[in-house]
Amino acid sequence: MSIDHDRRFKVLLHEFFDEFLEAFFPKIYQALDLSDKKFLSEELFADMVEGDKKRADVIAETKLKSNKDVILIVHLEAQNYYQDNFSERMYIYYSMIYLKFRKPVLPIAIFSYDGVRDEPDEFVVKVPHLMVVNEFHFLKLELSRMSWRKFMYSNNPAAAALMSRMNYSKRERVQVRLAFIRQMITMHLGEARESMINGFFETYLQLNKEEVDQLMDQAKKLPEEIREEVLKWPNSFYDRGKKEGIEQGIEQGIEQGIEQGIEQGERKAKEQFVRKLLQKGMSHAEISELTGLSEVAIKSMEITGE
Repeated sequence: MSIDHDRRFKVLLHEFFDEFLEAFFPKIYQALDLSDKKFLSEELFADMVEGDKKRADVIAETKLKSNKDVILIVHLEAQNYYQDNFSERMYIYYSMIYLKFRKPVLPIAIFSYDGVRDEPDEFVVKVPHLMVVNEFHFLKLELSRMSWRKFMYSNNPAAAALMSRMNYSKRERVQVRLAFIRQMITMHLGEARESMINGFFETYLQLNKEEVDQLMDQAKKLPEEIREEVLKWPNSFYDRGKKEGIEQGIEQGIEQGIEQGIEQGERKAKEQFVRKLLQKGMSHAEISELTGLSEVAIKSMEITGE
C-alpha cells in the first residue's frame, strides 16, 4: 500500500505547528505571536496551464510580537520527492496566497525524501535581452541533510517525529528509535497524540525483529526510572504480536499486531484532531480534504463529541 506522505505531514504540521517552528526556525518562532494563530483554507486558485486547482499543505495567519497590527501568513509545504521545478511551484503558491489574502507571506519548504541534494531556495525570472530580473526566495528545511543527534534530547514532538526522516546510518536505526521513545516518555502528550506521532515515526523507521532485540537489550541498561517505561512502550514488536495473533504463530501475530496497532492509534488521533479543527471553525469539506475522512464521518464525530 502506498504511503500518503502529504496527509501525514499535514496532520503533523497542523497539530504541532508551533513546535515545528520552535525546533527548526527558532528566530521566527520568537518573533511571532502564535497564541491567536488561525489556520486558513489551503485551497487556492485554479491553474489555467495545468488545469487543476492548487492546494497548499499548511497556511496559518499569525501576528508579530513587535507589532500585533501586522499580520503574517506562514506557508509550510512538505515535499517528499525530487521535482525539477519545485522552486517555481513555491513561487506560484506564494503568488496565489498573496493574491487570496493580500498579506505578507513567509514561505517554508520541507524536503523529506531520501538522498542528499542541495535544493534551491529561490526562483528567478529573467527577461531575455533586458536587464529585468525577478527574484523570489523562500526558507527551506532539508531533513536528509540534518543529523538526528542534534534533536535526540529536544523534547519537541515535531522534532522527535521528524528524526525518522533525518540523516542516520543503518547501524544507528536502533539508537534513533530509542531516542524517540525516551523523548515521548518525558513529554506526556496523551494517548491520542502519542499514537499519531508514533504512527508517523513508524511510517519511515520501523525496526525489524533483530533491531527490536537490540533495542530491548539497550533499554535494560538504562536508569531504572525510565527503563520500565521504555520496555513497555507500545511499539514493542512482541507485545503487538501477542495481542493480535499469537494463536496464528509468532511471526504472523507480530505482523498483524503492528499493522492494527498503528491503525487504531492513528484513528483515535485523527478523531481528536478532527474535533479540534471543528472547534476552530473549519468546514466539513475542508476537514475532509485535510484528513481523508468523509463529511458524513466528520459530522458523526461532531455529534458524538458534543
